[in-house]
Amino acid sequence: MKQARKTKVEQARDWLLKEIRNGNFPRGTALPPERELAEQVGVSYMTLRKAVGMLVDENFLDRNHGSGTYVRSEISETKVQKQLGLVLPAWSAPETLDVIMYLSEACQKENWLLRVIFARSWEERSILDLWQSCDAVVCSAVRHISEIPPVLAEKVANHSKPFIFNGANAESIGGDSVICYLESLHDEVAEKLSRLGHSRILLVDQVTNQNGTQQTLHPSLTSFWEHFRADRPGTHVDNRLMSLEIPLFELAHHTIRRKLAAAKEELRKFSAIVCPLSFYWGVVSGIYAAGLRIPEDISVLTFGDRQEAEFYHPRPATLSAPLRDQAFRAMELVRWREQNPDAPPRVLHVKPKFVVGETLIATSQSFVDKIYA
Repeated sequence: MKQARKTKVEQARDWLLKEIRNGNFPRGTALPPERELAEQVGVSYMTLRKAVGMLVDENFLDRNHGSGTYVRSEISETKVQKQLGLVLPAWSAPETLDVIMYLSEACQKENWLLRVIFARSWEERSILDLWQSCDAVVCSAVRHISEIPPVLAEKVANHSKPFIFNGANAESIGGDSVICYLESLHDEVAEKLSRLGHSRILLVDQVTNQNGTQQTLHPSLTSFWEHFRADRPGTHVDNRLMSLEIPLFELAHHTIRRKLAAAKEELRKFSAIVCPLSFYWGVVSGIYAAGLRIPEDISVLTFGDRQEAEFYHPRPATLSAPLRDQAFRAMELVRWREQNPDAPPRVLHVKPKFVVGETLIATSQSFVDKIYA
């Protein structure tokens, strides 16, 4: 049987409902003026008004005379998906894409719609706009938590909507957080290095100059070498030789390779390099440029998580905060906060993971003989 053709009113109604379900008109927000909408849809003003009236009758919209038409805040999730906003730092990296993919997976399982923005600072208006238009927000730290402006900190602390910090502790401003303490595996990793005979270690790190002093961009690296050196007398950890200031708008690998290749004589005095996973290819390239092999001449231990890391060759030894686990815990915390809007700030923990990989082996006897000759 041939299906009856829809009227223009029904077609306009379907277009509006599709825009609502796609997240273009989020819960609780006002629709554009009806004359403007009529022009977008390509129908008359009266046709559009009738279409809006149909959605009011179906409890998708509310008409508030004098202030406009609004998408109802309490629409059932079975009718319209809820929206999760994701804030990410405005620079590209495999880790960033992994976070988007994992949270997309978590959202799909909960029947939520993910919206993503990239920000350079906490002051960007796009963060507040995302909070306003979504049912909840998950945020990777764009800058240090202490730099969050009061207007955003107030939104975080009042819990009128879930606002979850992924990978950073926001208790200081009353926020909910998902964090992973790599420190809980420091002993295991340090003991592994010691058993393999690594007592001379070089850190490859990125630093910035703030008020005349160098600040690391990877505090987990600093925490590890301080722990390793304090508990193992006689070990040498060099955190100065390769503390690098990376030029703006340049891939860090260029500087790392150049510096390692230039320091090939000093490099031979170390049995292992510790670096962020994001620096791995620069470190590998620099080691080979210095005429050394991995891991036969020098071992490499990395800090970080990338889905693609298992395909690197040689596969790096990694200590990581698993990004997928963090994404699903963040979604869990969103759901919990929805049910507990008045509860105090909550922190969920993710277990770190250590993968030995192919870049960490015992120190060669020739290296020991050379150092202690």
